Amino acid sequence: MKVINFKHVEDCFDGSAINEVLFDTEISKEFIFKLSEGGEIKYYDHFARPFFKIRIHDLYDIKGIEGKKTMRVHIKSPNEYSFEKFLKKLENL
Repeated sequence: MKVINFKHVEDCFDGSAINEVLFDTEISKEFIFKLSEGGEIKYYDHFARPFFKIRIHDLYDIKGIEGKKTMRVHIKSPNEYSFEKFLKKLENL
């Protein structure tokens, strides 16, 4: 999967930031579980549209819907872990 575009969505009062990532293909179950390695995942495949939330402790949270082309990334501390580092991680999956 390749990132086509991303946009800044919101700055939070605690200094964290939320970005939305757009991919060239739909998010698959395999991609979700690969992305969750090293973190906690909540995956609700019984929902009408399978929802997932991934937490990588103290770095970021990701949430989205399987089959969509977008997901939201909440970077907890942008000074310590930048969105650019997250994008590089995606390139290596």
